[in-house]
Amino acid sequence: MKQLMRVAVAAGLLMIAAPVPASAAGATVTFSPGSADPEYATSLQVKGTGFQSVPKGYGGIYLLFGWVADGVWQPSQGGAAGATYRYVKDRETKDNNGFQRFLAFPGSDTASSANGELAADGTWSTKIVLPGARFKAADRTGKIVDVDCLRVRCGLITVGAHGVVNANNETFTPVTFAVPKAPTTQAVVPPPPPSSPAPPPSSGAAPVSSSAPPPVSTVESQPAVAPAPAVQPAAQSGESGSWWWIAVVAGVVLIAALAVPLIRARKRTRNAEGE
Repeated sequence: MKQLMRVAVAAGLLMIAAPVPASAAGATVTFSPGSADPEYATSLQVKGTGFQSVPKGYGGIYLLFGWVADGVWQPSQGGAAGATYRYVKDRETKDNNGFQRFLAFPGSDTASSANGELAADGTWSTKIVLPGARFKAADRTGKIVDVDCLRVRCGLITVGAHGVVNANNETFTPVTFAVPKAPTTQAVVPPPPPSSPAPPPSSGAAPVSSSAPPPVSTVESQPAVAPAPAVQPAAQSGESGSWWWIAVVAGVVLIAALAVPLIRARKRTRNAEGE
């Protein structure tokens, strides 16, 4: 009962001529990057301007991601969660998973559980996580249904928080989904390795000429060597041959010397017989 009274009082404050510095220009929401990944979670940086800020007012605004019906969907026009809009549920705590954000009015007693705060000029900034293009949500009867943002219209939703309906702070900003482009890389040609500097000549070494060395003959020069004494097998053969001839001649002479007396003796014998 006490909370209902607080909601009624907050709604009354929004209807009377309280300071409304941001509502005149109209509430707008911007975010970056400009699209979300359809398959994986994407973190968006979200900024709001032109919102109605109620100092020390009860509640604030909810920043949600989800689907809205065509035409009238706003709570101030009779719309209701699960019926005219569906969103990704999260814990209503400061340390939730980032799928749902609560921005408190400045000086509100609910600021301790908020993820951010509206400034007095109606601006705010926070981050929200989109789980991808598909999520599950509860319909008006509480039944869990699938929402495919590639088939239906989805985006960022702002509504009054903690049951306080505020038409000035109801917005819908469409979000598109696109597969992020892979970063383009160019092949980097490594620079050639630095040439090794020639080591400095030692003090005792002769200086190296920078000119090219003369061509080297492929025929290796041989050192002069005294001729070796020629082997004369022919001479040795001749000497041995001369001794052979001497023996032959000596034999012939011996035979002749023996034959001559025999011939003479035989001749004498014949002569004697003839007489």
